[in-house]
Amino acid sequence: MTVPGEALHADLEGGWILPPPAARETVHTRSIVCRSFRRDDKMIDIDGRFIDTRPFAYHNDFRGACPPGAALHNMQLRLTINRERAIHALVAAMPNTPYTGCADISPNFQRVVGLSIGRGFRKALREQLGGVEGCTHVLALLEAMAAAATQSFASNAYAPREPGAPEPVRIWRIEALLGTCHSYRDDGPVMAQMRRRRA
Repeated sequence: MTVPGEALHADLEGGWILPPPAARETVHTRSIVCRSFRRDDKMIDIDGRFIDTRPFAYHNDFRGACPPGAALHNMQLRLTINRERAIHALVAAMPNTPYTGCADISPNFQRVVGLSIGRGFRKALREQLGGVEGCTHVLALLEAMAAAATQSFASNAYAPREPGAPEPVRIWRIEALLGTCHSYRDDGPVMAQMRRRRA
């Protein structure tokens, strides 16, 4: 099923507004895609996928001959996040990895179940899955998914609702946003408008 706006995420050539580049050729493509879904039980599922490809054939000492476009990395996760913004469940799949033993670490990913995706998530993630206890690429995917989860809760607040459905969780507090980026600076117009709306 095509969802409005998702074509923007699939078109690698269109939509760029950067200045024209110098003469060049593609040597690598990395994509991290996160899709969020509101479940019937009101939790949020986030499906995340991390893929690296090379547009040419090459030899890998561990996988042998790799054809053009073969995925060097293809890691997939599903996080289920509850209304308190804690990870309720995690499912992992690693259909393509550079080494045969990469997927052996998958059971360790269950260590993130119960973690809050709020402040301190990155530190907690590194404590649970840092170094030889995890996978650099899965950590990058989990960090992207946590950021996407924050937007998912915000998007869920705007999504159409069935009559009588409970109000969505409102996660934004002005104090939590203050100073986290240029738009959220204390003396800026965005914070001024948010304060007026809260008053």
